[in-house]
Amino acid sequence: MLLFAGISASAQEVYSSSGKPGYYKKTNKKKGYDPSKLVVGGGLNAGFSNGGASFGISPMIGYRFTDNFLAGVGLGYQYYKYVSYIDYNYNNYYSTDNIIYPSVWARYFVYRNFFVDATFEYDFISQTDPLDNYGNFVKTTSNIDVPCMLMGVGYKWALSGRVSFFGEIMYDVIQNTNSPYYGQIVPRAGISAGL
Repeated sequence: MLLFAGISASAQEVYSSSGKPGYYKKTNKKKGYDPSKLVVGGGLNAGFSNGGASFGISPMIGYRFTDNFLAGVGLGYQYYKYVSYIDYNYNNYYSTDNIIYPSVWARYFVYRNFFVDATFEYDFISQTDPLDNYGNFVKTTSNIDVPCMLMGVGYKWALSGRVSFFGEIMYDVIQNTNSPYYGQIVPRAGISAGL
């Protein structure tokens, strides 16, 4: 037993150019693109209140450049239906918004599972209203393009091996009046998984 222990211990020794023994630790660092660092995920949402409704989907893909830094792209869709006018007979008239938003995002873990986050979105909004600008009952549709820069903080919870749930609170620092995030704090949650 001692002989085998001595052989296995000496097999770990590596001699340097000075002839002194040192210890060699094998490390297999991959250089370049590593598919195991890909991250996929996104979010789903749905809500109903006061005769209105909303739902959306926002898939994303990213890459873990370092242990603490991830970045990637996303594409989202959001639908809103809400009461925009109530007449004297208490009839509801609804407006709808369809929003498509490509995005670029970055996330940096500052301490354990706490991270700071930034997402640049360019929102393409198609809005349908039951009234025109003069108050006539004429259905009108308008298209608006809005840049949004969301910044915030969040936390990641590991669910299993490579799957995590994350929650974050963000704020649109551009504050365009046509932004769907104008004047509000934006809570977000989703799931991400490493490949």
